[in-house]
Amino acid sequence: MLPLSGCSYLFSDKRTSYTYKPDYGVDSAEFRRSLDVLGTEMVPHNSAVLLENGDGSFPAMLAAIRSARESINMELFIFNEGKIATEFANALAEKAREGVDVRLLLDDFGSHPGPLSDLMEKAGVKLRWYKPLRIYSIYKIGKRTHRKILTVDGRIGFTGGFAIDDRWLGNARNPDEWRDTNVQVEGPVVTQLQAIFMEDWVHTTGEVLHGTEQFPPVAASGSVLAQAIASSRTDSSSKAKLLYYMAIQAARKTIWIENAYFVPDGQIRRGLVHAVERGVDVRVLVPGPHIDVPMVRMASRFHYGELLDGGVKIYEYRPTMMHNKVMVVDGIWTTIGSINFVNRSMKKNAEANVAIYDRGFAEQVEKSILADLEKSEIFTRAKWKKRGLLARISETVFWLFSENY
Repeated sequence: MLPLSGCSYLFSDKRTSYTYKPDYGVDSAEFRRSLDVLGTEMVPHNSAVLLENGDGSFPAMLAAIRSARESINMELFIFNEGKIATEFANALAEKAREGVDVRLLLDDFGSHPGPLSDLMEKAGVKLRWYKPLRIYSIYKIGKRTHRKILTVDGRIGFTGGFAIDDRWLGNARNPDEWRDTNVQVEGPVVTQLQAIFMEDWVHTTGEVLHGTEQFPPVAASGSVLAQAIASSRTDSSSKAKLLYYMAIQAARKTIWIENAYFVPDGQIRRGLVHAVERGVDVRVLVPGPHIDVPMVRMASRFHYGELLDGGVKIYEYRPTMMHNKVMVVDGIWTTIGSINFVNRSMKKNAEANVAIYDRGFAEQVEKSILADLEKSEIFTRAKWKKRGLLARISETVFWLFSENY
């Protein structure tokens, strides 16, 4: 179905160059069937709710946690001591004291919960650390879980760009409140999210999750087709890149992208330009003046000329740090999760996204993106050409090191 080609396979255990030139569009049964290459099926009978920013996301997550009767599973890159972390820690601890099976898997590099760790563990939360950093294992420092997963009772799930950190509080009203997008799902796709969580939990602890408290019979929850996609360092191919690349190649009308860290490789850049040549409206929204990793912004701009010359529209979000990992194609296929357009997401990190195949949900996401575009500034070819010598040098230097981002 998907012949693969490219010389990158000669130098890496992971294939990251692909041949996929469909004669069908995203709005077709052929495209839906082709997505099986991502390791899971697109399953029916789900519901999906778009959640925006901390004000729209944290209350829903906490309500789900407080409603738990059997199990709570949570995997995060960032869980940092603060106001919102205290609220989550207390909620998780309370459910553990009630007898709910609570598991929390935190990345040892990204998370710093401080005394909240003891609070949760004393209450019975099974807190574990993904690839703990030790002197003898310092070579593993780049092998991180970047997944953001919460599942409750095997029936309700969340993913997106969120972190349990006070920067995610609020509603993106000022530079202290980050912009982010998440999704809440119910239905059979939650079982797929559970399986993704279990992959890293088993790797870390050896404990195999089982039983109806983890995997209950899941009733139909709606009419939405959905698919949870996992990407790991040890995959033979980059499911993270395939997720984006296949939709880009099959697009026939629109490709709208919001991504916090946008340093796409040459094949993705060519794919976006060729999409424009097919008549596709390609828009990319990235952070503007507020970004937590400025070197990524500089590396991203190194290739703006190629994209702008090819007709790709690039916008920079002005009000605050935009942390979204959102893509909607042809008004029917949407993906939200943790995957960035950078080498680390495509090759190194453990990542997770959910793809939603539904026009109604896609329309909601498009409206959200249009609202963000109103708060953004278009980055023109003239602006790119006028940048100074120091900016050009910085872009070159940081792009040379972009394999590490």
